[in-house]
Amino acid sequence: MKSRYRFRVLLFPLMGALAACGGGGGGGSGSSSSGGGGNTWQSGVYLPSSNFDALCTAPRAGTADRPGTATDQNNWLRSWTQELYLWYGEVTDRNPSLFTTENYFPLLKTTATTASGQPKDKFHFIYPTDVWESLSQGGVEAGYGAEFAVLKGTAPNRRIVVAFTEVGTPAASQFMRGDEILQVDGADAVNGNTEAIVATLNAGLFPDATGETHTFLVRGTSGADRTVTITSASVTHAPVPLVTTFNTGSGVVGYIQFNDHIATAETPLRNAITQLDNANVTDLILDLRYNGGGYLDLASELAYM
Repeated sequence: MKSRYRFRVLLFPLMGALAACGGGGGGGSGSSSSGGGGNTWQSGVYLPSSNFDALCTAPRAGTADRPGTATDQNNWLRSWTQELYLWYGEVTDRNPSLFTTENYFPLLKTTATTASGQPKDKFHFIYPTDVWESLSQGGVEAGYGAEFAVLKGTAPNRRIVVAFTEVGTPAASQFMRGDEILQVDGADAVNGNTEAIVATLNAGLFPDATGETHTFLVRGTSGADRTVTITSASVTHAPVPLVTTFNTGSGVVGYIQFNDHIATAETPLRNAITQLDNANVTDLILDLRYNGGGYLDLASELAYM
């Protein structure tokens, strides 16, 4: 998953559409209109998630979706979390009928932190179906072509820097690696912590559509500040942007920068491995610093190669 969502969740919870049903739905009250397994909540008692499969407030045409309620959707999420979530024992069980789906899903996660104070679960968010399909199948999303690294996600002293920019994107001529974001559309990105400021930071750093223009105050690596005004575009990401070799005393070392486990990564990954194999590398550096995840089969295929 790409940076706009990976880093957004470090700063603040991301709300979106329920991908499994094509829409988040309204209120959380009501019982299933199709008898999907019961909606009476008992703390610590979980029905199989299959009881609530495809029960949706907004059934999609041409799919197996059936009319349901937000509570059906929430029950599916609740049971699925109990069945498959790594830290299921650290999730507080809450009545699913009391929440909208958009508000319920962010609660179904551990709140524990690591020894460094970072959230144990950094990748808990909802993708709109159309956004995920566009990114995962074609590497396309709205943005600038800049990877924003959130080194500290909370105020005061929040720190957001540009990790890299992609060739041929709006960011390539506007941002530089190492630029630190000081303001977004006039909002304090370092110490601002009100809901309004957070919303402004979110909207500017991670635009939801093309054609959005936002203004940034950035501090370059030289220490000089400058203003950047940039408009979002449809950006096609290169999942494997760099493949090279280094000559060392112990042999030839290969290097692959791998940024996304998406469908379009398969061919460049295969080509990268072939290139390094032909170069007779003895060791491999696999750079996953900016990789947000994606398809498990690509991870398996890469490990096999």
